[in-house]
Amino acid sequence: MTDCATAFSAELLQLARKDERICIVNNDSAETHSALGFQAEFPERFVDVGIAEQNLVGVSIGLANSGLRPLVYSASCFMASRALEQIKNAAYTDADVIFCGFVSGLAYGALGGTHHAVEDLAWMRAIPRMKVLSPATPRDTVAALHEALAHDGPVYIRIVSKLDTPELFPAGHTFSYGGSAQLRDGGDVTLIGSGLLTSRLVEAARLLAGDGVDARVLHLGSIEPIDADAIARAARETGRLVVAEDHVVNGGLGGAVAEVVVRMHPVPVLQIGIPQVFAPIGPADHLYDHFGLTAPKLAQRVGEWLR
Repeated sequence: MTDCATAFSAELLQLARKDERICIVNNDSAETHSALGFQAEFPERFVDVGIAEQNLVGVSIGLANSGLRPLVYSASCFMASRALEQIKNAAYTDADVIFCGFVSGLAYGALGGTHHAVEDLAWMRAIPRMKVLSPATPRDTVAALHEALAHDGPVYIRIVSKLDTPELFPAGHTFSYGGSAQLRDGGDVTLIGSGLLTSRLVEAARLLAGDGVDARVLHLGSIEPIDADAIARAARETGRLVVAEDHVVNGGLGGAVAEVVVRMHPVPVLQIGIPQVFAPIGPADHLYDHFGLTAPKLAQRVGEWLR
């Protein structure tokens, strides 16, 4: 297994060798986000503004307006909260900036609620023009990078960091705005996830199969725009949906799915995530277990709900 952040930065370095417009704007976090190789090879294209997230985004907008393709490197928790007004301004001006939100969800673990990024999807998907992506595996993350660079306008990519994820996609896998990937077929219920939770739902579906539950798994790596047709089809064909995410239960992927369901095909929806509380202090693995976001606990919760 490979860390998604490492795969993302390695691919970006390869792309930067072919496209001299690509640059990184960083907030004193090159080592944390695997950007030391880029910094060493292209120091003139690596801008470090220090721990100043509003300036981080402002500088990136200026670079984009000068014809460069800046990627903003920051922990999700700091960029999405401290610089939200500036990110909104980037969308308002339709700037070609890719916001790379590393260490998403509860990955910072024992550093506590100030470092957990569990509100970012709700904030980002509310901003007009902002594309919001949450890839699940190293190949999916690399493919999301290619998709973001292929189009104009602002993009937020929520990147799994500090946690290895099993690879679910073949070599040559592609990613598309508004697309989805069905990773397992099933007729009893559809399990919907993005980011870290997608692979855990795949495993949960295997566990449920042992109890006679035939669960479909749908990966929604593009949250804004979202694949409404795939959600509606799952609702029609399986009758019940479960959405799991390492995010608060209001406003994130669960909210986006529920909006589609209400509009297109109302069915029961179970949302699994972080309730309206700040997480306790502890390692990331403990926190995911605490909130029931491990494969065994997801399978147990879904089984109980179906019964």
